[in-house]
Amino acid sequence: MLGIFESLTKAAVGVAVETPLAVAADLVTLGGALNDKSESHTVTALKTVGQNVANATKPDQPSPARVRG
Repeated sequence: MLGIFESLTKAAVGVAVETPLAVAADLVTLGGALNDKSESHTVTALKTVGQNVANATKPDQPSPARVRG
């Protein structure tokens, strides 16, 4: 039960904090063109939010560890 709240909290923080910062990073790096990432910061942030929402609906299945680079 606690896993649901943890995942929902992570999703809310991702939407409120991480996604706007990712959009700003994409503006600065011209959508990721100025760095060596395979996808934009915004796409990565939204995938993380989606994974946290999915974990909230299925808390018994742990998500794979995400490595930040």
